[in-house]
Amino acid sequence: MVTEIQKEFNLDHVGEGKLEQDFWKFHRKHPEIYRALVYFARQWRERKGSNSVVGIKALYERVRWELSFESLSDQDSPKLSNNHTAFYARLIMEREDDLIGIFKTKTQKIPSTIRPKTLYELYTSKDR
Repeated sequence: MVTEIQKEFNLDHVGEGKLEQDFWKFHRKHPEIYRALVYFARQWRERKGSNSVVGIKALYERVRWELSFESLSDQDSPKLSNNHTAFYARLIMEREDDLIGIFKTKTQKIPSTIRPKTLYELYTSKDR
């Protein structure tokens, strides 16, 4: 069954969980949040080492902080929902090979369609 959000944003791959649908809708509208999280995650790894771990919520609060200063103009910054952090953590580790394992994740009640790679998958993939 394809939901209205899946139709509107061409997200056929998205599960039916409302939190994940809300995440994808927000992510499509504000890709700069993902880019900022990746930037800060790489900055963390650069300073703390390639195997270091950081909490996604710490980086998310840093993005909130940075946005609050950027938005002192007439333009409002996007409201960052805490419900999105788990999806951002998984998406970053799925898409950014250098950031695999940077976040600890828990099992979700409604499994996400985003499945981060493991280091084993990275080093044993045929694309390598």
